[in-house]
Amino acid sequence: MIRAVSFVALATACLSLNAHAQADDDELLLLPGQGEVRDEALRRRTQADRLKPGAGLFITFDVDANGRISQTELDAGIPAAFKSADGNDDGYLTALEQQDWAESLPTRDDSLANPFRFDPNLDRRVDLDEFTLVISNLGQDYADESSGEIIIADLKAPRPERESRRGAEADEQSRRENGSRPRSSNRSVSQ
Repeated sequence: MIRAVSFVALATACLSLNAHAQADDDELLLLPGQGEVRDEALRRRTQADRLKPGAGLFITFDVDANGRISQTELDAGIPAAFKSADGNDDGYLTALEQQDWAESLPTRDDSLANPFRFDPNLDRRVDLDEFTLVISNLGQDYADESSGEIIIADLKAPRPERESRRGAEADEQSRRENGSRPRSSNRSVSQ
């Protein structure tokens, strides 16, 4: 009985998160430090401090350094990235191998470090086909609609909105100092 209740609660939470993610499909949510470019040469090349999830990996695929990642470069880059991540050369990635590989990328990228993202059959190991599927799907999300190429300039992530948060904190402090009550977000309209 407890397991059934736990399963229902977990399923409800997952559905709720999925619905929220679908509602904000166009919104890019980055955690502090997420997407941060750690490599100075890459920072100069992209003219960005932060990149979208997976972008640091995609940029390594641009072997001709023309600012565009072609399907040919993607097809060559994915197996090379897998080989780099497969520390013991057994043809599979374990969670630890994947996390170590993600840590070695030029950007902080927790999405590529997440073993569950790459392991749809949950067998606790990722083969080249699973790896290729995930990276290819992410690449399709970033591909230019007209050319099908991934354009590096489009991989920049927006800066976090710290100013708006500071402004809200300052407003709240001002209200407290003046003895005002905070505005309610649940306003009722009366006429």
